[in-house]
Amino acid sequence: MPDRRLWRHFDYWILFAVIVLLLGGVAMVYSASRGDPVIERTPVDQAVTALAGLIVLLLISLIDYTLLKNVSWLLYLGTLIALGAVLVVGAERFGARRWFEFGGFDVQPGELAKLSLGIFLAHFIADRQGRRPYLETVILSALLLLPCLGLILLQPNLSTAVTLVFMWLAIVYVGGLEREHAVIIVLAALAMLFIVFQLGLIEQYQITRIEQLLGINVEPGETYQADQALIALGSGGWTGAGFAQGQQSQLRFLPVRHTDFIFSVIGEELGFVGAVLFIAFLAFVIYRTLRAAWIARDTFGRLLCVSIAAVLFLQTYINLGMQVGIMPVTGVVLPFVSYGRSSLITALAAIGLVESVAMRYKKLEF
Repeated sequence: MPDRRLWRHFDYWILFAVIVLLLGGVAMVYSASRGDPVIERTPVDQAVTALAGLIVLLLISLIDYTLLKNVSWLLYLGTLIALGAVLVVGAERFGARRWFEFGGFDVQPGELAKLSLGIFLAHFIADRQGRRPYLETVILSALLLLPCLGLILLQPNLSTAVTLVFMWLAIVYVGGLEREHAVIIVLAALAMLFIVFQLGLIEQYQITRIEQLLGINVEPGETYQADQALIALGSGGWTGAGFAQGQQSQLRFLPVRHTDFIFSVIGEELGFVGAVLFIAFLAFVIYRTLRAAWIARDTFGRLLCVSIAAVLFLQTYINLGMQVGIMPVTGVVLPFVSYGRSSLITALAAIGLVESVAMRYKKLEF
C-alpha cells in the first residue's frame, strides 16, 4: 500500500469532474437509446464499464508512474503486435478491422495505443533529454511512431492516426522543440502526407468526408448525419426540449446518437446551458491534467500528462467540431460521455496515471 501521505495530493477535483461527466454520459446514453431494441442495453453496459473504469483509475493511481519506465518498450512492442493482429483476426465492421471480440466485449487496440504510446514516447524523449541532440530524439521518436500509424491507417482509422500524431507533436513541443526543429517537422509532415496519398493509405470515403465539409461535389443526402446534428443542436434553444424529449433523438432521425453524436442529444434536450456545462467539465478535466504536468517532479511525468491532455483535447475538439460543421464526420467519441467501452476504460486509466503523477509531485519528507 502507498504511504498515506500521498493521498494529501490526490486530485479530488479531477475525480469529481470525471464522475459528473460519467453520470451525465450514462443519462444521455439512456435517453438516446430509449425505446430502441438494438441499443437498449447500452446504458447498462456504459454504467458497468464506468464503475469498472473508476476502480481501474484508483488502482493505477496507487502505482508509482515511474515504474512504467521499465516496461515502456514492452508496451510499444505489445502495441505493434496488437495493431498487426487486429488486421488479421479482428472483427470486420463497415469495411474496417479495428476490434477484437472477447465474449461480447469489444477491445479496440487503437484506443489502447493512445495510452501505451503516450507512455512510451514520454519515456523515450525524457530518457534522452540532455544526453543526445534533441533533433535526433525527435526524428527517432517519429520513426518509432510511423509503424503504428501505418497499421492504424490500414484498418482504416484516420482519426486515431491523426490523434497519435497530435499527441506526439504535443510531447516533442513540451520536451523542448526549437524553431528550426519545427520547420523540419512541417516539411517532413508534408512529405509524409504526400507518401500516404501515393500509397493509397487514405480511403476514398475519408477524402469524400473532407470534400463534404468543404462543400465540394456534395450529392443530396450525403451530409445527412451532419445536417441532423445541426438540426438537433439548433432546436434545443437555451434550455432544451427536456430530458428524453428531443424529437431528433427520440424519433431516431439522428444516427449513432449514443456514440459519435451524443453531444447533439445533449444540445437538443438540455439546450445551450446543458451543452456548455458538459464542455466546461471536459475543459476542467483537461486543465487539471495540464496542472499535473506543470507540477510533475520529473520530465517523464510532465510529458506523460501532456500526452493525455493532448488526446482528451483533440478528441473533444473533433467530436464537437463535426457536430457543428467545422470538422468532417468521423468516428471519434466524446471522452467520458459517449458510449464506448474500450475508449471509456482507456480514458479512465489515463486519469489514473494523471492522479499518480499528481500524488507524487513531491518527494515524501521524513
